[in-house]
Amino acid sequence: MAAGSAASQVPRVGVVVVSYRSPERTCAFVGGQLPRLPFPWVACVVEVASRPESRAALEAGLPKGTVLLSSPENLGYSRGNNLGAGELRRRFPSLEYLLIANDDVEIPGDSGLEALWQEMEAHPEWGVAGPDVRGLDGAPQSPWDTSADLGDECSLAFPAKATPFGGAPRECYGVRGCFLLVRASAFFQAGGFDEGYFLFFEEPALGERLRHLGFQTRYLPQARVLHQGSATIRKALSSWRIYLLYRKSFLLTARKYWGWGRFRRFTWPLRHLARRLLGLPG
Repeated sequence: MAAGSAASQVPRVGVVVVSYRSPERTCAFVGGQLPRLPFPWVACVVEVASRPESRAALEAGLPKGTVLLSSPENLGYSRGNNLGAGELRRRFPSLEYLLIANDDVEIPGDSGLEALWQEMEAHPEWGVAGPDVRGLDGAPQSPWDTSADLGDECSLAFPAKATPFGGAPRECYGVRGCFLLVRASAFFQAGGFDEGYFLFFEEPALGERLRHLGFQTRYLPQARVLHQGSATIRKALSSWRIYLLYRKSFLLTARKYWGWGRFRRFTWPLRHLARRLLGLPG
């Protein structure tokens, strides 16, 4: 079991962290941030696009007891998190929850994260709960109240500008995938994250899969984390590549979960790109 206040207790939460060529940041997160969690946990780091030097750095720098998996392939968000979640279930079959966390998240001392734990315990119909996620500039980043906030009705939105981030606790469409707590039994019943996604839209797709099983997605602003945001993405990908990945995931979501037909999916990129080139909103 990973180091921290949870180390002497049976873990009830499995924390999955996907690491992409950032061993120092990953080790600092697991060793410095996760011990602030107010519940018993065990961590699994999934290193993707592994290289011998990054693997060695993780082996040397991660707290004792951290489960470490390495893949020479860049598995992306969905496959990487599913791999870690499956390994934690195999090793710790009594785990009740999974915490999906990015290594560029900071857990403040007054995080209030016990609310995630307590409310999930009290509401078995909740499948996913997410905290108030703020950028380093203090701007809120979560949640999406409806699928329309992501563009299923406004076909030119990229990204949506009208999303009412922040606010009161409520049921919502999706919470940020940089830090979310999901009921383990529901996660595996839903088949985990949709592995058709490499990057972007994985958390709304998970919410869709859970919703079909009768589970809710909830936003709890009394719990708080800070998120650097795209620390790995910006280092690894050009702006154009990020745009193409986002567009691919958007259209996959539109086809699989929003019921868009072929014509609408074909015309959306053309109209959207034209508006971007013209400097128009959306």
